[in-house]
Amino acid sequence: MHRKTLIIIAVVVVVLAAAGIGLWKYHEQPQFCSLCHIMKPYVEGWKNSDYLVKAHADKGVTCLKCHEPTIQQQVEELVKFIKKDYQVPLKQRRFPDEWCFRCHEHGSREDLIARTQGYVVNGVQVNPHDPHPNSTEVEVFPCYSCHKMHRESPGINYCYSCHHKGTFESCYKVGCHTKG
Repeated sequence: MHRKTLIIIAVVVVVLAAAGIGLWKYHEQPQFCSLCHIMKPYVEGWKNSDYLVKAHADKGVTCLKCHEPTIQQQVEELVKFIKKDYQVPLKQRRFPDEWCFRCHEHGSREDLIARTQGYVVNGVQVNPHDPHPNSTEVEVFPCYSCHKMHRESPGINYCYSCHHKGTFESCYKVGCHTKG
């Protein structure tokens, strides 16, 4: 090959590599996520909302800190977007609690339970992270049950789907509802 051809090939390789690195860095930014019109409200909420995602944005947490799609998932999402094969609002993702514990200082459910043991609501002491400590019948609720990122978080109101407000008496125990 001629020297001129080799130089042209080398320049093209360097330019493509730089463009690839730049695109990879750009894909990590929330602005990239908002290129899909269905993602715009989620990115807007990240930038400016009353939702929990805004508190994460204020701490510098970007989309890919929680959303870690593989290349295959990204391709599948692109195909769904092109085919318009998606529902709005998007289905809530259910992350394992360990994802939350990676960044939050309590590191484990046990630590979280210990930190919130003195929580009081309307004069009633209840640990929102261990609300049924002596029960084997009630499941342990994952973080996303009460803490929503891109939607309004129910917080303590989640408890009131089964308990009376303020008393935390079970609706099943006092006879409002029956199991079944």
